[in-house]
Amino acid sequence: MEVGISTQIFWDYEKLDMGYILGHIADDLKFDCAEIHCQGPMFRGWGTPKAKQTKEEIKDILSTLDIGVSLHAPYHDLNIATLNLGVRKEVIKQVSECIETASYLGSRIVVVHPGYLASRKYRKEHVIEIMVRNFKTLARLSEDNGVWLCMENISSKPKALCVHIKEIRHICDLVDSDHFGVCLDSAHANTTGLSPDHFAEGLRDYVSHVHISDNTGIDDHLPIGLGNIDFEKFLKALKPYNGCIIIEGWLPRNQDYFLRWDKKQIDDILKRI
Repeated sequence: MEVGISTQIFWDYEKLDMGYILGHIADDLKFDCAEIHCQGPMFRGWGTPKAKQTKEEIKDILSTLDIGVSLHAPYHDLNIATLNLGVRKEVIKQVSECIETASYLGSRIVVVHPGYLASRKYRKEHVIEIMVRNFKTLARLSEDNGVWLCMENISSKPKALCVHIKEIRHICDLVDSDHFGVCLDSAHANTTGLSPDHFAEGLRDYVSHVHISDNTGIDDHLPIGLGNIDFEKFLKALKPYNGCIIIEGWLPRNQDYFLRWDKKQIDDILKRI
């Protein structure tokens, strides 16, 4: 397994400079891969023609670095299961752009959030039907671009979809694409009352990507050791998965210290299992 960092962690850096961040991840922190969030303001111009220049700059930067890359599709203010036709078109447009950007940048992974019930008045079955239809459209585009679309499991909230193992498996089976799988998030899994290793065992055949961070059962993304997740059990249960593990979190200060700490913990566990 390779260990990487989400660029989202550096959100509070004084300059939202993707080139600096990618170089810092690869050359200073010595990580294997980085996950680029495709949304503003981190990705300059995202969703507009100005994004073309940012994509070209990132491609040039990546050509100078020994680092793998994955992409995270935009999700702020977006809902892929929305009943609003105008919003639905915009979601499909932006995730499609992310898939095509992944192909351009040489990434084989695009992480996408599932949708949610915008109102308790909506029938869940109908909302899921719309979401699956959208995922099928995006999975076909992913296949055309040589990219794998990875739906992330979400933390336990009243209107959230794809929180529990049974529903996640059901959605994946309905989409029924070799280019559609699961991004397993350890912190989100830990909010359900079940352990993340239980999720790893239940979703092992579907997992194509992994997000890792700690918490105590509430929706936090903390450095390893500040929560109650047993990461040795989690990583062992993932086998034979051999892809990238992306560290996520919100670290308002001392990012580098905590990232080096996380990398050491993960590396030590991987040597043992």
